[in-house]
Amino acid sequence: MKKNNIGSNSTTRRQFIKTGLIAATALTVVPRHVLGRGFIPPSDQITLGFIGTGKQSRYLVTEFARRARVIAGCDVYAAKLEQFKSITEDLYAKAGSSAKGFKTYKDFRELLANDEIDAVVIGTPDHWHAINVIEAAKAGKDVYCEKPYSHSITEGRLMVQAIEKYKRINQTGNMQRSWKNFRNACQLVRNGYIGDIREIKVCVGPPPKKYDLPNETLPPNVDWDLWIGPAEYHEFNAELAPPLERDIYPNWRNYKEYGNGMTADWGAHMFDIAQWAIGKDNSGPIAVYPPDKDHKYLTLVYDNGITMTHEDFNRGNAVRFIGSKGVIDISREFFETMPGKLANHEFSDKDIKLYESNDHYQNWLDCIRSRRQPISTAEIGHRTATVCFLANIGYELKRPLSWNPVKEEFICDDEANKLRAGSERGVWRLKI
Repeated sequence: MKKNNIGSNSTTRRQFIKTGLIAATALTVVPRHVLGRGFIPPSDQITLGFIGTGKQSRYLVTEFARRARVIAGCDVYAAKLEQFKSITEDLYAKAGSSAKGFKTYKDFRELLANDEIDAVVIGTPDHWHAINVIEAAKAGKDVYCEKPYSHSITEGRLMVQAIEKYKRINQTGNMQRSWKNFRNACQLVRNGYIGDIREIKVCVGPPPKKYDLPNETLPPNVDWDLWIGPAEYHEFNAELAPPLERDIYPNWRNYKEYGNGMTADWGAHMFDIAQWAIGKDNSGPIAVYPPDKDHKYLTLVYDNGITMTHEDFNRGNAVRFIGSKGVIDISREFFETMPGKLANHEFSDKDIKLYESNDHYQNWLDCIRSRRQPISTAEIGHRTATVCFLANIGYELKRPLSWNPVKEEFICDDEANKLRAGSERGVWRLKI
C-alpha cells in the first residue's frame, strides 16, 4: 500500500486544501454555468472514495458530490458499482462539470491505496465497518462511517483507537445531531427546562434475529465471499443484497451475523439523541434489565438514576424525555413540548450550548480542513452503538446485566462479555 505524503516537506494538494486555499476560495467567483449551483472548483475540493455503493451511498453521493470531489467507488456487486458510477457522472454532468477518470474497485484495499483520495465514505453493511474504518485510518484517509458505527463493542473501541492513533477525522452518520430541532431538544434537557429527568423512552424497532434465510442463486459478477468478509458464512439470499430493481434498504440489518436489528439501525439515531441530551457521550448505562416481572420493557439505568426504556409509545421512531416539570417528544416529524412554549425557546448566553452543526456533511469536510473534531466523532459513534448492543445482549440473555462503562465490560459475567466481540473469518483480522 502506497504511503501518502501528508507531513512531508513538499507542498501537497492535501496540504494546499487545508491551508491557503480556504481563504482563497472565499474570494474566488466561479461562473455558475461552469460549475452549476452549489458546486465549487474541482481543484479546491476534497477528494472522496466510496466503500460500498448501495442504496444509502447512492443518497450520500448526492450530498457529497456538490461539496467535495467523488473520484472512486468500491463494491463487490458489479451492477451496483456501475450504477453508482453512472449516478455520480450524471450529477457532475448536470452541474456542468465532469467525473472523468472516476475509478471503480471490487476490493476496498485497492481504493485505499489510491493516493489521490483524501477521505472515504463507508456505506457497507455493519459487519464490515470495523475493518473498513481501521484500514482507512492506517492508509491516512479521513472517514465518514455510516451508523451504527460498529458491529460489536470490542470492534468499536478498536475503531476509536485507530482513528486516534492515525490522527484521522471521523464523522459518524448520526446526522440528527446536525438538525436544529434535535439540538434544541437536547439543550432544553441539558439546561433543566423540563426539570430533573426521570425517564426516557426510546421508540425504535426490534433486536436482530439469527440468520434463517434459504440459499438462492448468486447473481453474476457478485463476489459473495468478499461480501461476507469477516462474518459467519451463509450462502447468498437477495434479502441481504437485493438486485437493482428492488430499490430498498437491504435486510441484512435484521440478522445478527451482519447487522444489529432495528434497535441499532434506528437506535443509532434515537439512543444517540438520548445520550447527547443527558451528557453521556463518553459513557453509558450501568445496568440492563430485559422485560420481566419487574420491567415491562427493556430498561437501561444510568449512574445518575435516569432510566431509559426501549418502548413503543406509538409515535414512530422517536424519543420522549420525561422530567419533573415537563415532557419533550422529538422525532424527524415532530418536536413537541409540555409546556408548549418550550418548543420555541430562545437560548441565552447563560445556557449550556451544544455543538452546533446544521450540515452534517459539510461539518465533516470543514473539519478535514481545520483538523478540529466534528459533531459525531468515533467515540460518540462507538458509545451510541454500545447502548444499542447492550440492549441486544439483554434481549438475548434474558437476565439482568451490570455494565462498567469505564472498562467497557460486564461485571462478573463471562457469558455476557463474550458477546462484546465481533467475528473474524479467514484473512480478516482487526489490527491497528
